[in-house]
Amino acid sequence: MKGAALCLIGCLVSFEVCAAPSLVGIWFGQGQPYDKRSMYIDHFFANGKYRSEFRDCLKDKAEDSYENGTWSVKGDILTINVERHNGLAAPRSETYRLTLVTPTRFKDVYLPLNFPFDEHRVDEKFVMPDCQLVS
Repeated sequence: MKGAALCLIGCLVSFEVCAAPSLVGIWFGQGQPYDKRSMYIDHFFANGKYRSEFRDCLKDKAEDSYENGTWSVKGDILTINVERHNGLAAPRSETYRLTLVTPTRFKDVYLPLNFPFDEHRVDEKFVMPDCQLVS
């Protein structure tokens, strides 16, 4: 109990004393700027790599894609550096403002379009839902 109180006091004095929740893990979210029915699974690895799987639902039929690259956080800015999309070189950089990070959920805003995302932590057994369930 005393340790928890000291950690709480330490967090009030210096934010870096207590570890903040990490984005490392597997996250599920729904919606993209131009398609609210689409869904995705983001895998953020501790070594700074990431892999995202996307599912667009077109007339109840799934169209899957994926991309990979690197990620980093500085302050409240998440930067995703895409290296490949569906195995082909597709370099680009995307920036997001983190607005909430907890052990089970994170929210961010894609800065160029001011589009909000809301992701929930899932385990490695999680599979993308069928399109019929979200259409």
